[in-house]
Amino acid sequence: MKNTEEQKILLIEDNPGDSRLIEVFLKEITSINYRLIIAETLQDGCEQIKKNNFILILLDLNLPDSTGKQTFDTVIKIANNIPVVLVSGLCDMELSLSLIKEGAQDYILKQDLNWKLLLKTIQYALIRKQAETDIQKRIDELERFHSLVIGRELKMIELKKEINELAKRLGEDEDRYVIAE
Repeated sequence: MKNTEEQKILLIEDNPGDSRLIEVFLKEITSINYRLIIAETLQDGCEQIKKNNFILILLDLNLPDSTGKQTFDTVIKIANNIPVVLVSGLCDMELSLSLIKEGAQDYILKQDLNWKLLLKTIQYALIRKQAETDIQKRIDELERFHSLVIGRELKMIELKKEINELAKRLGEDEDRYVIAE
């Protein structure tokens, strides 16, 4: 089922040949109605993120104004729940795994890139990010509920203590006290 609403995808890539190749691969993807915006520097990419509502960011780690982990760290800070897929020429397994642990949705090597891999990666990234968002909403709801329940329990304990104090003042038998635990 094709999505008819135009979505924006940001590609942060300084190599015109790689940008063009990714653009060609994206044209093969007809299940997403998207508009590709290309930024050639990290600074321009960050400005685009602040100005637009993107569904996905494709990020090259080595740019003229930033390299490696620093590039990712800068983008992820401002990406605000936008899935980030790393597209790199560097075959650095340690770096790719560490960045995925820190929030990247995937890491694609440029030499392995084709339109089918790009489609699958985009679809999975969007699904995973939505699942993460849903899980975080559930966690937030549970924390609020837990806070309400704990607050209510603490209030009940205080009320039981007050009832016992009143019973003592009135001279009631201890067997009639409310137990506050």
